[in-house]
Amino acid sequence: MRLVILGALLAIPLPCAQADWRFGAESGSLYESNLSNSDRASDEKQDWAWKSGAQAGNGLQLSRDLRLNLGADLRSLVWGRYDGLDQIGSGVSAGLRYRFGLGRQAPWITLEDRIGYDHFRENFRSSWDETLGLRGGIGLSERLALECGYLFENIAAPGDFFDQQSNRVDGRIIVDLTASLQIGLGYSYRNGDIISYAVPPRPDLFAIARVRPQVSTFGTNPFYNAYRLRGETHAVTVAAGYTIRKYLSIEVAYEYAATSHDPLQYENHLVEAKIAFAY
Repeated sequence: MRLVILGALLAIPLPCAQADWRFGAESGSLYESNLSNSDRASDEKQDWAWKSGAQAGNGLQLSRDLRLNLGADLRSLVWGRYDGLDQIGSGVSAGLRYRFGLGRQAPWITLEDRIGYDHFRENFRSSWDETLGLRGGIGLSERLALECGYLFENIAAPGDFFDQQSNRVDGRIIVDLTASLQIGLGYSYRNGDIISYAVPPRPDLFAIARVRPQVSTFGTNPFYNAYRLRGETHAVTVAAGYTIRKYLSIEVAYEYAATSHDPLQYENHLVEAKIAFAY
C-alpha cells in the first residue's frame, strides 16, 4: 500500500510546477538510559551516541495551496560502547502538503511516505524501513502553533525476528518565545513491537514473547536473550531550538518514555543536543 502511494505521488504530472530546492544537515550527541528496554536494573544498559543526518529536497508548487515535496536523506548513529547498534542508512520520500488559505496561521495537512534501508554493524539487524504519515497543524497566534499526526512504521529485517510494526499518534505545542528561540512540548502514544533484552532467561516473558537466545549486543559473558512482544509507550517531550545565524541553529530535546505489556514495564530517558543547518 505504501509503495503504491509513493509511486502515485511520484507519477503526478508537473508541467507548470515551480521547483524549490532545500538542503539540510545536522549532527550531535544522543543519550539513552535504557537501550536494552528492560525493567530490571541489572539488565538496563545506557550509552551515548553520535547522531548525524543530511537531507536534500525539492518542493514543487502544484497550485496555490497544494505542494509536492520530494526528498532523499542519509543518516548515521555511532554508539560509544555498544557498537553492534551502529548504523548507517538512506531513504527517499514523497509528500503532499495542502494549506487551507494564506498566511502563517492557515491550517495545513501533509501526507508523506518514506522508504529507506538501514545497515547495522550487527548485520542481522539491517532492515528496510517504510513509514507512512499524516500530519496537520494550525497557527493559533503569531507565536503559538499546534501540530498533531499519525505514523505507521514497518521494519523488515532478515529472519523476521527483528521485524517491527507500530502505530503512533502525537501532538505538540510550539511557542516562538523570541525571533530566535522556539520551544515545544509534545506527547506521543505508540502501540507496536518492542524488543527487550535480559539475562538470565525470563520465564515470565516466555508466554507472551518470541525469544532469540544468545544475542551478543550487550556482551557475550553472559549472552543476553532478546524478547519481541507488543507494547504500549507513552512519551512526553520537551525541546528547544535557538537560531545562531540565518541557516544555523542549536537544538536540544529531552524525552521521558514509559512502556508496558504486563509483566514487562520499563522507562527510558533520552537526551539529544545537536547543531542543525538548513538552506
